[in-house]
Amino acid sequence: MATATAGATVVARKAKKPRLTFKQEIQTIRNLPRIQRTIVAMKVGGVALVAIGLEGIVTANYLLPVVFIPLGIFVSMLPIKVRIDRCLACAAPLGRDQAICPLCGAPQA
Repeated sequence: MATATAGATVVARKAKKPRLTFKQEIQTIRNLPRIQRTIVAMKVGGVALVAIGLEGIVTANYLLPVVFIPLGIFVSMLPIKVRIDRCLACAAPLGRDQAICPLCGAPQA
C-alpha cells in the first residue's frame, strides 16, 4: 500500500493493539456485568469438564469421557455474547461500534 506523491513514498502500517496489564485484566473481569461474568465462568467450566473427561480416559473409566467431553465442548462453544455500551476496563461510555476505549485505550473484545 505505498503511494508516490511528489517524489515521497507513504507506507501504511497496521497499528498494534495495546496489551492489557495483569491489573487491567483483573479490573476488566471485575467490571463485567453479572451475565458476562457467568459466561466467563461457563467457558472456564467447559474446559474443566473436558479435563475431567480426559482424566477418565487416563484412568480407564470410560463413562467419564463419554459424558464430560461432549458436555465440556458444548458449554465452551455456546455462542453467547452480551453487548454493553461501557468500556470493560474503565467503565467509560462507548459509542455504538467503538472497538477501543478513548480514555484508557483498552480493546473491547
